[in-house]
Amino acid sequence: MSQTHRTQGRQQQDGDYVRKSTMYMAVAVALIVGAFLGVQVASLYSPAPAQEKRAVSAPSQQAQNGAASQISPDVMGRILEMEQAVLKDPNDVTAWTKLGHLYFDTDQPKKAIPAYEKSLALKPDDPDVLTDLAVMYREDHQHDRALATFEKAIAINPKHQIARFNKGIVLYFDLERKDDAMKAWRELLAINPDAKAPNGQPLKEMMQSLQQQNK
Repeated sequence: MSQTHRTQGRQQQDGDYVRKSTMYMAVAVALIVGAFLGVQVASLYSPAPAQEKRAVSAPSQQAQNGAASQISPDVMGRILEMEQAVLKDPNDVTAWTKLGHLYFDTDQPKKAIPAYEKSLALKPDDPDVLTDLAVMYREDHQHDRALATFEKAIAINPKHQIARFNKGIVLYFDLERKDDAMKAWRELLAINPDAKAPNGQPLKEMMQSLQQQNK
C-alpha cells in the first residue's frame, strides 16, 4: 500500500505496480470498480491475475447477508476469533484492524467501516487503514466521505500511491469531476511515472483513452 511491504498485512507495491494484497491470500477480492471503455476496472491495483469484479450497485442488507453465507468456515472462524478479541479488549487496535480487514475481504463494508473507524479512534492517522476505510466508504456509496478519507491518507503520506489512484477513481466515476481526477492521476505519475492500472495498462494510456472517449 505504501512504501513498505504489505503494511498491516493488506497492500503492497511491487515494481511498477501499486498492488492490493489481501491479509489472507485465499480471500483476495477486487476493491472498488469503475467503468472504463465498457469494461469494469478494479480501482485499486490488484495482485495478478486480476480478481473478480464487484458489482457497482449499492450493497443491500440481503446482498451482504449473501456474501456472509459464502464465507469459508476457515475465514468465518477468523472473523469470530477477532470479534471475540475486540469484545474481550475493546482497546486492542490490532484486533480491530484485523477484523476490518476480514470484513473487507468478505465484502461486508457495513461491518468493515465501524471496525476501521474504531481502529483509527485508537490509533489515528494511519494512512493504510484510512485508505482501506475509504474503499469501504466507496463500496457503501459514501463517495464524499471516501474522497475525504483518501485525501486524509495522502496528507499523512503524500507518496501513498493507492490512495492517489483511488482518489482519481472516485473523482472520475462517482463524482464526475473528471478534470480533478486527471489532476490526481498526474500527481501519481509525478511520483511513479510507470504506474499501471490493475489490468496492467500504463496509467498514462488509461488517461489518454478516457480523454479521447470524452471528446
